[in-house]
Amino acid sequence: MNNSTDQSIDILIINATIITMDKQHKIYKNSSLAIQGDKIKYINNDNLQVPSKKTIDAAGMIIMPGLINTHTHAAMTIFRGFADDLPLMDWLNNYIWPAEEKYINKKTVKLGTQLAAIEMIKSGTTTFNDMYFFEDETATVCKEIGIRAVLGEAFIDIPQPVFKVEPDYYKMLIEKYKTDTLIRPAIVAHATYTCSTGLLQKLKKESDKFNLPFHIHIAETEFEFENFKRERNMTPVAYLDSIGVLDHKTIAVHSVHLSDDDIEIYRKRDVKVSHNPESNLKLASGISPIVKFLTAGIKVGLGTDGAASNNNLNMFEEMNMVAKVQKAMNKDTTVLPADTVLKMATIDGAKVLGIDNITGSLEEGKKADIIFIDLNKPHLTPMYNPYSHLVYAVQGSDVDTVIINGKIVMKNRKLITINENEVIEKVNKLAAKIKENNC
Repeated sequence: MNNSTDQSIDILIINATIITMDKQHKIYKNSSLAIQGDKIKYINNDNLQVPSKKTIDAAGMIIMPGLINTHTHAAMTIFRGFADDLPLMDWLNNYIWPAEEKYINKKTVKLGTQLAAIEMIKSGTTTFNDMYFFEDETATVCKEIGIRAVLGEAFIDIPQPVFKVEPDYYKMLIEKYKTDTLIRPAIVAHATYTCSTGLLQKLKKESDKFNLPFHIHIAETEFEFENFKRERNMTPVAYLDSIGVLDHKTIAVHSVHLSDDDIEIYRKRDVKVSHNPESNLKLASGISPIVKFLTAGIKVGLGTDGAASNNNLNMFEEMNMVAKVQKAMNKDTTVLPADTVLKMATIDGAKVLGIDNITGSLEEGKKADIIFIDLNKPHLTPMYNPYSHLVYAVQGSDVDTVIINGKIVMKNRKLITINENEVIEKVNKLAAKIKENNC
């Protein structure tokens, strides 16, 4: 702990209850946190108050790491509610992919990402992992608004791509953002059933070459699982392992239908899992064996998936959902206690994305990605256990202030870096056009 009176402090937060999510799960009460530049300079449990450029009084608030959304398709906010209550493959083949082919372009990706970033910041997410098209547009929006992101252009080659990705587009992204303070590039293969063996292996080589995350949907549905067994006499996980694409850089999204042997493969290869409980339930994909993953020592983070299959990007809802569903499925109230679930949404999510050295917990030297929860609400009164509160009682709308990379991007529920009403108006105009041509 540093008790320095360095006057170069940019932001000083005082009178705070600080949930650190560090290895010791330290909680500081009536304490201060100092930010210098984009990093946390110190946390002081004596509520040290020193000269600073800006002081924020956080009395009556919880200060905690920003939430980390380990899988989404940000720009798909423009398709929120467009095609609901449908089986996954019907939803994809007959609604989403045709709509994407017709309406997705640089302009709509920019607009949809703006809306997504607004929604995520207002519900406490400070980092998201995106899989979509025109990801340079997504990165530009993230830079303008000030939200941290891991981004990769989605590759699809079976049966045919929605978009033909320019061969060197992903290389441009890597080169452009390789040293960026907010954006980390990733290599993205859409799924086992939409990417050929050759493409998967090629993309994995690029992941190794550039030391980047390898982001892919795996074993999302029972149909996918059974189809692989019928056609290849192996599971999707066993297939991916057989072609050499699973390792510690793999972000395995969904991972709903796995055998015990598949789970052992994940453990041996140190595969990371992005669990998207609400999307999996809404699409009737099933319930991922999260307790088995955690028992095996597999790292699990939470994600929302896209707003077309959720239909929101609220990570507080994901925490609440995963805790309750896993308790019910396992018929055991003790599984997935609140502190474990909060880890999944913060520091373990950062580990899944390979960025836990910079974010996911509040510690000296880490990036200042911080959210403030206003406790002065009837549904948050009284508070006996802050972990329990954050998982079972707090709503995304209880997030009062958000700091990302040392910059205040929302204060008192008001976004500072973008005009929220203007974005909503533009999205509604686009939606009216989509509805007129498709409904």
